[in-house]
Amino acid sequence: MSRLPSNRGRQSFIEYALIIILFAIVMLAILLILGDDLRTFINDLLQAWFPVR
Repeated sequence: MSRLPSNRGRQSFIEYALIIILFAIVMLAILLILGDDLRTFINDLLQAWFPVR
């Protein structure tokens, strides 16, 4: 039996934080690459759904 304290809780928190940071970086990269096309697509979609009178 080991008497050393378990750091599993802190380790899993750090792992989840790193996953969230990686996900945020990937989403930011996608938005930077597709930003203008995505904005145009959303604007066209909203104009089709809610036409200006």
